[in-house]
Amino acid sequence: MARYEFWDPSNSDRLQALKDNSLFRNRLLPDIKQGDVFPAMRKRKIDFYFRGRKLCSFDGGEFRANIAYLAAFEDRPKGEIKEEEFRNLRVCSSFESGYPQIKKNIELHEQPESGGVFSLCRAHSLFNDSYSGPVGVLDVELSIEALDNTRSQDRIDLVLFHGEQKELRFFEVKTFRNKEIWPNEDNDVDVDRQIGRYRDQLTKRKSELLEGYQEYVSRMSFLLDVALPTPGSLDLEPDLLLIDFDGEQQKTINEILLPAFKNRFRCCLIGDPKRATAATLEKWWKNRAT
Repeated sequence: MARYEFWDPSNSDRLQALKDNSLFRNRLLPDIKQGDVFPAMRKRKIDFYFRGRKLCSFDGGEFRANIAYLAAFEDRPKGEIKEEEFRNLRVCSSFESGYPQIKKNIELHEQPESGGVFSLCRAHSLFNDSYSGPVGVLDVELSIEALDNTRSQDRIDLVLFHGEQKELRFFEVKTFRNKEIWPNEDNDVDVDRQIGRYRDQLTKRKSELLEGYQEYVSRMSFLLDVALPTPGSLDLEPDLLLIDFDGEQQKTINEILLPAFKNRFRCCLIGDPKRATAATLEKWWKNRAT
């Protein structure tokens, strides 16, 4: 079975049902087009991310969302309220009516790494009307069945696509403070093993992943009315993307971390992901460690 057969518009009306849905049409799609929301197609659902967190999912028939974000009230007061006022609060009756408040709730849960990925999605999503290319974000949180018995899944943070070269590239994202990038007493780093697992995954599943993303681009182009080129290849070497550091900390990266990585994998750097430009992403393609 093809990876995204569930969403094939030629034999299913699921994508058309989503396109016709008022929540998608009035709320999600405008946010996707301006970069505030990022869509990611899965085998049997489509996830919509905001601020690096899952805003909601569509399973072909209805939307679902994490209950932790769903405390959205009609006529919501600001600041402290009295108990009597609390009793009079009414929960919004639909995702669409509660949509703005649900987004505000999610902002309270933003994390540095997922928030950094969101910043890249916001500015460089392939589905954003302001996307200028040639490199853009195609997918986030790619989940692949693990190759060993120590875990059920491997999850790759970020998938970029070079539209002119028609190439896919995969990234693990870490902040400067993440302990997995720092060398231990033997000068080994945990992220090296993680990158190694991803390298094995890409090598073993090369054909499956390429065919899957060819389907992915076709489905998303239909859903979002965009014209994207079909992927023709994928890079078997996953990259590490280091984020969330300042100028002084970059000196530490250059003096301690990059030597500890021993050129076992490629490393891209961006202290503040919000400052990443189209030229930054293209530079990663040509010259990773800077």
